[in-house]
Amino acid sequence: MDRKNFSGNPQIFMQDPKTNEILKQVIQAAPKHTKIYVVGGVVRNALYYHFFHKKLPQRDYDILFIGNKKKFIEKLRLVGFTYGLLKRKDEITLKRKKVNNPRQLSDYIYLDIHISNEKSVTKNLIAHSNFTINGFALPLKYVASKNWHRKIIALPNAIHDLKEKSLRVNKITHPADLFACLRFMSQGFKAPSKQEVTKLLSALRKLEKWRYQRNVKKVFDYVGGEKKARNLAAKLGITENIFDFATIKNYPHEITRKRKRLVHTDFYARPFAAP
Repeated sequence: MDRKNFSGNPQIFMQDPKTNEILKQVIQAAPKHTKIYVVGGVVRNALYYHFFHKKLPQRDYDILFIGNKKKFIEKLRLVGFTYGLLKRKDEITLKRKKVNNPRQLSDYIYLDIHISNEKSVTKNLIAHSNFTINGFALPLKYVASKNWHRKIIALPNAIHDLKEKSLRVNKITHPADLFACLRFMSQGFKAPSKQEVTKLLSALRKLEKWRYQRNVKKVFDYVGGEKKARNLAAKLGITENIFDFATIKNYPHEITRKRKRLVHTDFYARPFAAP
């Protein structure tokens, strides 16, 4: 990675003073002998800002936690975090308000904490990154460091695809990944291959109705309305009405169930650094 791509300033999500303060408290709450990473969109957005000097929408902070979560959660609760709606054995949402009288989602910081029994962050990236441009991890302790970019762990092709604004499927991790594709395209990203679009479209059938409706609304809100969403779908070569639940449920299965894995057998994650 070229050194000139980095200004040495804090990541874009650390430039807001309140967010900076809260995330530093999150770092301090990390118990010893645990591995904690910010993963996915948080790191992607930081890199994107340095490459293009443009902000991408930041909704929440995905945290990969490897170890005993009890002490970590307890410490976060002591500094003002409360539980969000999601509370499972392997995934917990915590939130903390950024203003005294919060009225909207952006008035909070949300932490989506993913608890992993797999001790390798690289294997977690391979298993849970839908697109290569989301295949990034940064140890939490380096979030406030000027040398944060030297500590990033990335899937192969992740940096290249982000710099080229290209969507490449690593693994279909959620039935709504096609809608995520449309959201990225609204930000100027290039469409994935036709083969990958077919797989994304087929996966959409698995969405429950309430999740489907929520994701459709999310796409419309994100890209600027239904008309723009339909235009983006047309750019993918999709002729089906993907915004109609009945149509999606009747979409045929792919001809063969013996799909080739989208992740190559040598598809490992690796750290990279500026020269």
